[in-house]
Amino acid sequence: MKGIDRLDHLFETEKQLEFDRDFLSGWELYDTWDEVEVGRTHKAPNDYCVKAEDLIYYNRAIGETDPILVDQEAALANSPTGNVIAHPAFLVSMLFYCLGPKGAGTWLRTPGARNPFQDIELFEPIYVGERISLTFTTVDRFVRRGKHYITNQNDFTGSNNALKVRAYGTLILPSTREEVRRFVTA
Repeated sequence: MKGIDRLDHLFETEKQLEFDRDFLSGWELYDTWDEVEVGRTHKAPNDYCVKAEDLIYYNRAIGETDPILVDQEAALANSPTGNVIAHPAFLVSMLFYCLGPKGAGTWLRTPGARNPFQDIELFEPIYVGERISLTFTTVDRFVRRGKHYITNQNDFTGSNNALKVRAYGTLILPSTREEVRRFVTA
């Protein structure tokens, strides 16, 4: 797997071990600000099958200590959901996994991207065993103070097709492929 070797010991789950962490690899194939079409909706190529190990690892990584968040046995016995609880910010992991490294929405992986704001609305909990799908629509692309922004509406639906999470994410991006190239080769 590509990435920074000194971080390899931090990756434990099946999904983490399979995920290509080298965001510089394949950057030539990523969408760029000047190419993204506002109003177009896409279905992400990958669904996220939620496993307890995914939630436990994420919760531990962000410093959670509550047993129903970091211990599957404690969660099975005491959690209101009957299993490990997903942290609300877990959707970011699902987003990168669902989008993958190629195709629409890859501007999210752009080297040099910055995240100035997001708006997240949770409708239902995310449960262990669920298959989560992502559809996303670019709802805005604009320039402010010389910086190029893109906003996506990301809708995560569960196994029952119910909307689980709607997240609006905005990034500041290099505006063209040539600007991305200058960042990557700096």
